[in-house]
Amino acid sequence: MEVRMTPQMLDMLKRTPELPDNLRSRVEAAATEGENFAVTLDDDEAMAMTELCEWYVKKDPATGELTESGKIYDAIIETIDDANVS
Repeated sequence: MEVRMTPQMLDMLKRTPELPDNLRSRVEAAATEGENFAVTLDDDEAMAMTELCEWYVKKDPATGELTESGKIYDAIIETIDDANVS
């Protein structure tokens, strides 16, 4: 599947220290599509990336709202889910 990501999403994934080598190579190989990027993932890779991103969806304890980085990881999960349905 092709997952279309914003530059902000792609940058966040590149800065994720626990990103396994197989997923890192997919992120690094993302094709430019206008202002965004297409990341090609198979089903297992999509599941692994979703699970990894879930670790980083954090809420601010004071407000109960998602942190700024949590919003980006949450958006990545939603984008993968949307691509999986298509």
